[in-house]
Amino acid sequence: MEDEIPKLYETDDTPIEKKIIYQMWELKKVGFYWLIAELDKKDNLAFGYANLNDDHFAEWGYISMEELIDNNATMNRDWRPCPFDEAQRKVGDYRRRLYGR
Repeated sequence: MEDEIPKLYETDDTPIEKKIIYQMWELKKVGFYWLIAELDKKDNLAFGYANLNDDHFAEWGYISMEELIDNNATMNRDWRPCPFDEAQRKVGDYRRRLYGR
């Protein structure tokens, strides 16, 4: 699936809510998650949405994949690509099941 992920800047013209989210990474113990929309495999850098267990301060930006792995983030293997607006609903449902909120 990594081969399907657009390179950095390839989706610049796509509205945020329509960007396809190809991967979800998470630190379940603390409720952090990252949604990956673009990936530069050479530099191991991604563009996506980061939520560090605070919906009010979640934001889009660049993410070091090496840093995620070094901090024991895991990729959700059940994730299926979908637009960001749908991804938000999926994450909300997932978090309610996982954390009861």
